[in-house]
Amino acid sequence: IIFTPIFGKYIDILGARKFLIIGSFLVGLGNFLFGFLSQVQDKNTFFALSIVIRVITAIGESAVAPAAIPLAGRQVSKENQGKAIAASEACFGVGTMFGPTLGGALYDIGGFPLPFWVSGSFMIIVTLISFIFLKDVPNPDDDVIVQRKVTWMEILKAPGVLISAFALTFAGTGWSWYSASLEPFLYNAYGLTPSQTGLVFMTFGLTYTIFTPVFGFLNDRGLDGLITILIGNLLIFVGFTFLGPIPAFHFLGGHLWLTIVSIGLQGLGSAATFLGTLLYMMKSTVDAGLPESEQTKSMVSSLWVVADCAGGFLGSSVGSIAFDMLGFRRGTLWITLAMGGTVLSIAGYCIQRRVAGKRRENRGAHDRGEQAQLLRGEGGREKYGSV
Repeated sequence: IIFTPIFGKYIDILGARKFLIIGSFLVGLGNFLFGFLSQVQDKNTFFALSIVIRVITAIGESAVAPAAIPLAGRQVSKENQGKAIAASEACFGVGTMFGPTLGGALYDIGGFPLPFWVSGSFMIIVTLISFIFLKDVPNPDDDVIVQRKVTWMEILKAPGVLISAFALTFAGTGWSWYSASLEPFLYNAYGLTPSQTGLVFMTFGLTYTIFTPVFGFLNDRGLDGLITILIGNLLIFVGFTFLGPIPAFHFLGGHLWLTIVSIGLQGLGSAATFLGTLLYMMKSTVDAGLPESEQTKSMVSSLWVVADCAGGFLGSSVGSIAFDMLGFRRGTLWITLAMGGTVLSIAGYCIQRRVAGKRRENRGAHDRGEQAQLLRGEGGREKYGSV
């Protein structure tokens, strides 16, 4: 949250490619070194080294996020940028889906160090591959766009940016709301084993991975980003309504398939909201007259990551507190109400935007009519060298 907006702001100093390579190397090195901490015997030393190494890894991750998305979009034509960004988002879904399972399997095989050594080694290999094969494709608009420094205030003032960040924060909150409470709920309600619970968790990542490219294709075909966000948060709202379900629908409880479908709906809705917010934020900055530069896209990506992380932090912390105090069903009622509030807010913003657009159209038509009347009125007068 701290370093991501800083890197996004100053990414034009080194370029997105170098930021991606340096960030990937720091992530790989941090994970690889973390595997050696099991050999540290002193508790205070272990704790201190854990914090230092995790900070280094987090700094690397902060550099990767704002660099990867602009680079993905610049590898393809403008007509296919939505699909390219969606593909990068789908990779995030694959990591979310298989990461915990693969990490657990490696832990069973080699203990604490092996998951970190494997993930760190792979990241270092990715760094080398990126260094050799990844090209920093020049922006075709650089010759026609007057490059200038963009400020954070200009990004935040662009219409559509804040409403997107608002929607994404709550979607991220929903993503991690039951990260600590779903397993005990499934065990108490349905008697599922930990491995079976892992399969239920995979439903979210599976639907997210499958439908992110679908929404990328639809956005390239003309689907409005704001409508995508509205659909996404609405699906998340419906998913939370029937997850437990909430107390108002307690008579529907006791069906495992309903819980699984609800998690799948949340994955589908998250695919729409996560991709829709990013694309709509980028479109909003262009509509606001900001240059379509690497710095602008990186700053937008940074804001997107910060909103996602803030939502994840709120979801995991507040969701755990709600579970401890209210239980699973009553606890999910609060995030259900919150998601319903975001749906109403986004719908209201859509209506306001459409009304404002119609007013601008009517005002433009009225001005054109007055101008035509003036021209017709002057048509019969004698003119003295004037046009």
